[in-house]
Amino acid sequence: MKNTWVIVAVVVVITGLAGLAFFTHLEKPQSDQPAQSGELPDPQQMMEQVSQQVEALKQKIEKDPEDIEALIALGNMYFDANMPPQAIEYYTKAVKLQPDNSNIWTDLGTMHRHNGDPDRAVECYQKAVKADPKNKNAWFNLGIVYKFDKNETKKALEAWKKFLNLISPDDPHYQSLKEEVAKLEAQTK
Repeated sequence: MKNTWVIVAVVVVITGLAGLAFFTHLEKPQSDQPAQSGELPDPQQMMEQVSQQVEALKQKIEKDPEDIEALIALGNMYFDANMPPQAIEYYTKAVKLQPDNSNIWTDLGTMHRHNGDPDRAVECYQKAVKADPKNKNAWFNLGIVYKFDKNETKKALEAWKKFLNLISPDDPHYQSLKEEVAKLEAQTK
């Protein structure tokens, strides 16, 4: 049974890193990508590139533990690979260096939610909106956690109303969330 869990864990990590490698490859400038022959990039080669990037960032952090760009980049790589504990480690270090960085708090909150800790997620989102009251992602995610993880509809409504006030009515999310807010308001009366 233990061997099965080890295999499952390895497969999950490899799959996450493969996905990260694939998306990292897509974000490269066109000149860095292989010729448009219809071939997909070699997954093994992409995995090696991601592993090298991770190791290079870890070495930078080892040399300079206050390298904020490296800490955030490594946190982002683990975020994209859906590896919350690792992302939390590096975002936590980064936010200690930049406690007023609303974006780090938002990403840290998202990773705490994915790691099954909605209370910590709420704390992070609250710090994000305190640092930047116009952080749309933090308000939206705060509403998500309140509604779906903590079953606190009134607090979710407060957060989502603030989100709606920050986005344009032309935003694709505006109308659907506005309708959801109206529905929830009717239910809570």
